[in-house]
Amino acid sequence: MNLTKNYTKILYPKEPYNFDSTIYHPPHYPSKLEIYETGKYWFALKLRRKIYGIKMEDRGTIENPRIKLTIFSKFVLSKEILKKIIEEIKFRFEFDRDLSEFSKKFSKDAILSNLIIKYRGMHGSCSNELYGLLMIGILLQNTVVKRTVQMTNLMLEHYGTKVNFDNKEIYAFWNPEDLIKISEEELKNLKVGYRAKLFLRLSNTFVKEKIDELELRKLPPKKIKKEILKLYGVGPETARILLHEAFHFYGIFEHVSPWQQKILSKLIFNKKLVPTKKIINYVNRKYGKWAVLAVKYIWEDIFWQREQGKKIAWLEKEIRL
Repeated sequence: MNLTKNYTKILYPKEPYNFDSTIYHPPHYPSKLEIYETGKYWFALKLRRKIYGIKMEDRGTIENPRIKLTIFSKFVLSKEILKKIIEEIKFRFEFDRDLSEFSKKFSKDAILSNLIIKYRGMHGSCSNELYGLLMIGILLQNTVVKRTVQMTNLMLEHYGTKVNFDNKEIYAFWNPEDLIKISEEELKNLKVGYRAKLFLRLSNTFVKEKIDELELRKLPPKKIKKEILKLYGVGPETARILLHEAFHFYGIFEHVSPWQQKILSKLIFNKKLVPTKKIINYVNRKYGKWAVLAVKYIWEDIFWQREQGKKIAWLEKEIRL
């Protein structure tokens, strides 16, 4: 899909807004779904099954944020469609979210104070739609990063949509109604193992139940969690990730995976292993409605340090490359 039409608009996120720490996530595995360079970001936006090329450029500062948004499309877009795309970008990257209360409330916190200064204006963000995030969740299950990258790229090359715009080549996830036409055997030939059945069953649910992410957003967080837990293969950890990344809720911190448990035990308590219940209770009691964002700052900092070349021996032992 070659996207040759383009539209440009300058957007002004709510200050403070840290473009690079919001857009780029060092803990995430690399894939053909996005391209990031300091101050620039390209990805394929899927909205109501339509695909658009998105380029975002940092043209401001943390205190005076200014982002140049360029939308690429195959055909000329109406003002109404452009407005919907811009609103979707604002939601996914939290342009209108005010974090001043968070920064002020925890400015003297023993753990967060330095991180709030270091990553001032870091928001939650997600370039993928709900269905795409669920596909990523399946690809991450029970394996190492290298294997996840291999499976992701193979699946995208076979069933995704290759999008060309701004001299970049990026992939978008397949649609659920297209994937269910593929046999389980064919999927297994790509060496995704038991995940083939998960891909098909979850995609089938999306089609039959007519899962609508935009409608789900209108529900309160507890109700959204209840609905997404009904989806095949979605457990507490996936629900936790979705509530934060897809729906941008910061106040629901109710699950810690074994891998997270080891790292958070070290970062928060400086101990080898702390019971998950203790971690959850501590974080919720201390950070309340900002619990998930607080953990994000703590979690991403250690991976930013690693990204910038710092050798952290204990962390390397926990990362499954």
